[in-house]
Amino acid sequence: MPDSSKNTVILAPTDAILESISDGVFTVDLQWRITSFNRAAEKITGVSRTQAMGRLCSEVFRSSLCGDDCPLQQTLASGQSRIGICGYIVTAQGERLPISVSTAVFRDPDGKPAGGAETFR
Repeated sequence: MPDSSKNTVILAPTDAILESISDGVFTVDLQWRITSFNRAAEKITGVSRTQAMGRLCSEVFRSSLCGDDCPLQQTLASGQSRIGICGYIVTAQGERLPISVSTAVFRDPDGKPAGGAETFR
């Protein structure tokens, strides 16, 4: 909720944690559209949260892991997290940057996959 007297935003505890960690974190829905993108993700990729939100993750990351090798896709298909998968992304500045990613699935109240999360460094 905005605090207009200080022009700051008060974050929920989970959001505050995600904004303060140094690993990039993003989430996607089942159509691979980015639904959250933390500050570290912005810094690592050179892509602003505003630019990333709603876009396909493959458009934002341009990663060697996109397509058939996508750890997040494998996680959503199998329900099993992937940890420490190595690859690279292409930053907004065109730099090829090595990364390590880990993934997790989000489930709806009925236990069905509803989206996924990926951390990267």
